[in-house]
Amino acid sequence: MRKSFKFLVFVVLVLCFQTVNADWVKQRTNSFAWLRDIQFVSESTGWIVGTDGVILSTTDGGTTWAQVPKFTTDTFRQVHFTDEDNGWILCERNVFTRGQNATSYLRKTSDGGRTWERIEFEDAGRQRVTKLLFNSKGWGTAFGEGGIFFKLQEDGKTWKASKSAIHFLLLDGAYGSGSNGVIVGAGGTILFTEDNGLMWDKATLIGNNDSKFNSIFFEGDKLGWAVGNGGAIVATTGGGRLWRVQESGVEANLNDVFFSNSREGWAVGDDGTIIRTRNGGIQWDDVNSRVKHRLEKVYFYGSKGWIVGFGGTILSYSDNGTNTTDAKPTMQPRN
Repeated sequence: MRKSFKFLVFVVLVLCFQTVNADWVKQRTNSFAWLRDIQFVSESTGWIVGTDGVILSTTDGGTTWAQVPKFTTDTFRQVHFTDEDNGWILCERNVFTRGQNATSYLRKTSDGGRTWERIEFEDAGRQRVTKLLFNSKGWGTAFGEGGIFFKLQEDGKTWKASKSAIHFLLLDGAYGSGSNGVIVGAGGTILFTEDNGLMWDKATLIGNNDSKFNSIFFEGDKLGWAVGNGGAIVATTGGGRLWRVQESGVEANLNDVFFSNSREGWAVGDDGTIIRTRNGGIQWDDVNSRVKHRLEKVYFYGSKGWIVGFGGTILSYSDNGTNTTDAKPTMQPRN
């Protein structure tokens, strides 16, 4: 009887373990590129970009991914579509072939990705641009190394340099559902705006954390989370003015964070790290990814999720009914 009970417990534990670790499944790709970003523009259509000029697209909701014919070997850092036809790719030239050209530039499409026009930043120089950020009004900002800023002009193509008192490396930004937004970067940098990006001020961080923050995500207009090196996580409940440290339970560098609602969140990082919270970050639990590569981005569209990273890694997730994710489909979870 005791042996039967022990065997039953063992079977239950195995099944539970398999259920927990079955959430994220590795997808087949024909690419070994470092995949840097992902976005869906509809339930069926999505884009992934990466190094060596790699663009992957899907028209079946992420079940399969096809490589778009290459037109460059430069690195693609970010993809951002404002609707199904109009989109941007943030590009970085190959250091060995760029010559006297600026390090960063853009590609713009107005035909759903069939063609991509090259657009240069004004006076960009050698400093890397790391992020494109758009608010609810469609105003575009780009920023990066040394606190460089660019503003998208009314013609929808020209990016003019803007003066900045910031000198740290800026890495990511996000707007809430209102006029507030946050930019994060190296040296514990957290900047906030309450006027759609016209002015940026330094936020207050409670707790000793001068980490390099790599990613920021807003849920609504008040709740936000930023993640960074050494497992750093900080959170705001007031729109970005004040931040408090959360305990991630991991030491790996965290590269991205995504929340489906005010409770359900994911963060990914180096060495295949995936952590999850079901209570707004009060507790983060480690999830077995079964990969050891650097994981770059985590993204959800409705109940479906994807993680992309180094070595052509794509992991997919689908809510099987045991999870409480209730995210509404949105084309632009990242601004």
